[in-house]
Amino acid sequence: MAREVAEALRQRGVELEFVTRRPRGPVPAEGNIRTTYYSEPGLMLPFEIRKAFQDRVRSFDPHVVHVHQPLPAFFAIPKTFATPVVYSFYSPWAEELKIKAARWPAWKLRPSVAAYRCIERRAVRKATSIVVLSETSREEVRHFHGRQSIKIPGGVNTSQFKPLAARKNTDGVRLITVRNLVPRMGLQELIRAMARVPENVRLDIGGDGPLRNELQELVKSLRLGNRVTICGRIPDDRLPGFYASAQWFILPTAALEGFGLVILESLASGTPVLGTRVGAIPELLERFNPGWLIDAPTSDSIAAAICRAIQQPLPDPDELHRAVASEFDWNVIAARYLDLYEELLATPKWQG
Repeated sequence: MAREVAEALRQRGVELEFVTRRPRGPVPAEGNIRTTYYSEPGLMLPFEIRKAFQDRVRSFDPHVVHVHQPLPAFFAIPKTFATPVVYSFYSPWAEELKIKAARWPAWKLRPSVAAYRCIERRAVRKATSIVVLSETSREEVRHFHGRQSIKIPGGVNTSQFKPLAARKNTDGVRLITVRNLVPRMGLQELIRAMARVPENVRLDIGGDGPLRNELQELVKSLRLGNRVTICGRIPDDRLPGFYASAQWFILPTAALEGFGLVILESLASGTPVLGTRVGAIPELLERFNPGWLIDAPTSDSIAAAICRAIQQPLPDPDELHRAVASEFDWNVIAARYLDLYEELLATPKWQG
């Protein structure tokens, strides 16, 4: 999301630079935003993050520093810093690790959780302002860190994500989801639910992750191979069409959903969304249709929601797109970030 925010701000005339971790594989073309990379995690990571940050601060002299992850903030931002820092809080880092690494032995998990919590706490303390995407995350910041925050929701590129010109295929029902294949996403329960819905319903799962083999074995054991496909990572240029060609998108999250950008991407593409009552999902879906909420992240509740949904007429794709564009297009969201930066710089502490 940091890239999307940066690009939307650039299009509004903001001069900015980007510091981020070097991706695995080829480095993408720099495009319109100058990017400085530091290496992947290793013994030299703290020094590389600090050096990359200090070099860019000296050369670029930013008016505002906006940090999107706790680790770079922890290593890069000094205790006393003469520039306002905005910190985007997406989810409680330590709580996410508890779920992601639930199978680790206790001797490894406990100190790791403590370290994650300490790093995030210090990153939050260094921030002048904290931005959250939802009321759910606002409450998490208050609970874990005792700080107030400003809510600016996520956005979507509505020029990229839009309905298909042609009508969708009505031979059967195609469900899709796009998720990292990790435990908190609830994909095991979604696959089990597929054994309880009519046979003309198909499910395509986009994404990759450590659960891929386990999920494929589950599909095989339930004899759903002709109805459930694990597609792997969907390339960015194919993602809008992947959304737009389905009848329904389904979000079976079991824990820690700080916002759900995929909801906006799907709705902007004209495809309605079924989502569990977890985290910020209800906050977002209730703006469009409360009937799309799934009561619980269990296979029975998911199957019941699918059966209800496929009996309903589909909403007008163009109306969905317009509703999302009016409130959540990145250009609209970028204006709110720009207002925040200008408000910070107008305070006496940061003037002169």
